[in-house]
Amino acid sequence: MIKGLKNFILSYVRTIYLFEANMNKKRLNLKNFKFKVYKKFRSIKNKDLKKFLSYDKKIRFKKKHYLLVLYFKSNIVTTGWMYQGIKWHITEINKNIEIKNKVLLYDFFTFKEFRNRGYYTKILKLIRNFNTKKKFWIYCLSNNYSSKKGIENSNFKLLKKIEK
Repeated sequence: MIKGLKNFILSYVRTIYLFEANMNKKRLNLKNFKFKVYKKFRSIKNKDLKKFLSYDKKIRFKKKHYLLVLYFKSNIVTTGWMYQGIKWHITEINKNIEIKNKVLLYDFFTFKEFRNRGYYTKILKLIRNFNTKKKFWIYCLSNNYSSKKGIENSNFKLLKKIEK
């Protein structure tokens, strides 16, 4: 209850940066990197990845969210999620946005030993290889400078700032 009250109060002072990008014009390939999309939990064979996913994240598969994973020499480097739908609730500011005809990217995580090496930027560039006419959207908190820098380095453009 206290955590919910804290998040409710914080939602009034937080700002979200929403970024947008199109599909890559040229297909991007990176040596020693493997990019994988998981549509179902049972399709995941990597035991470390299964351990990493909490119960809350496993439920996302049932709601048609896709897990995106970047491997470097068989090590899990970065994970993130992709969703295509009509509406999305941004929990950080407790606000709904319309995402019709968009691919929403969210909740990315780079493991500690792989941070500050540009892997977040690489996975965002590889995601844009998907053959789609839809635009890609991704958001981050305004005070998350690392995410903002990685998003901008992967050629996403700031679309707007969103507050509650």
